[in-house]
Amino acid sequence: MAGIVDYKTFLQQAKVEVLTLRALEARRDQMLVEQRQSNRSLENEKKAAEDDIRLTVRTKRDETAAGYDRQIAETEAKLKEVRGSRGDARGKGVTARIDAETAQLQEENRELKEQIQVLFKKYYVPFFCNNWFYYAIYCPKWVEEYLVLILSAAVGLAALPGIIYWLLPVQGLFWGVLVYVVFDALFIGVFGLLGGYIREDNSTALSGGRQLRDQIRANRKQIRVISRKIRRDKDESAYDLGHYDDQIAQLQQEISNITAQKEEALNTFDTVTKNIIADEVAAAHQEKLKELEDLCGQKAQELAGLESSIAEKNRLLDDSYAPHMGREFLTEERLDALMEIMQNSHITSLGEALGEYRQTHAE
Repeated sequence: MAGIVDYKTFLQQAKVEVLTLRALEARRDQMLVEQRQSNRSLENEKKAAEDDIRLTVRTKRDETAAGYDRQIAETEAKLKEVRGSRGDARGKGVTARIDAETAQLQEENRELKEQIQVLFKKYYVPFFCNNWFYYAIYCPKWVEEYLVLILSAAVGLAALPGIIYWLLPVQGLFWGVLVYVVFDALFIGVFGLLGGYIREDNSTALSGGRQLRDQIRANRKQIRVISRKIRRDKDESAYDLGHYDDQIAQLQQEISNITAQKEEALNTFDTVTKNIIADEVAAAHQEKLKELEDLCGQKAQELAGLESSIAEKNRLLDDSYAPHMGREFLTEERLDALMEIMQNSHITSLGEALGEYRQTHAE
């Protein structure tokens, strides 16, 4: 062990260097934690700045679009109102035209109805015979009248007896058959025989009424044809709707202009205004970002200095102490144990102390 004069001092100096290295490593580990925290704070602040920029830009863009959207909505409401007024005016014009072109047929139907009343009074026909239901039941001629007859028979012969049976306090086959037989007999008797008797007794008047009612039906069909033709007519020149059309065209053009202005404003926002807003918001975060960036740089610089000091201290231990005792003995505990061995025994060399330590701890 040439070169070592005082082993006790040698071991004490080694311990000082080891403790210094451990202190440097502890500081380095703490600095790594602080650096991670600083970097995280910097990233969070960058993200906050980005989020603030994104939110501010979106809000300002939405506000820009909303102003034009309100104008468009107001104009569209006016357009809807004008179109509604035009529709009402056209409807009134169509109604007036229908009334005018069907006036003769309407008047003819009123006269035919009066003729039926006169005819029925002349032959003393009961008043309830002068309606469409009576003719459908007792004098059917058209498809719709036969449908009414079939439906009425179904209701009278099947549905009504069933309802009466359901309301009875007693149930059973006998009562069911009895209800249907009695009710159907009454129904046929009243509506069949009585109605048939009235029809046979007033056949001349009813036959004349049939002809007049058929003429009324034909006139109504012709009125529907005329009405349908007028409603489908594309020529609206007769309804004086020009001023409505002018207003509609003007409002549609106004909507087109506002839409174009909106597109131009949003394009300007996306190409120019957005960048200005982003710069303003970024400037508000710049001071905090600079502070955190400086702190991260300071931590990185200090950490680099610590790493350099640790490397230098490791080289010192490897060059000055490890060759004499091995790197495995360069710990605080083992150095204290070696100093205790050399103090409490008559060992005078470091080699003997190392041998004693190995022998003691091997046991």
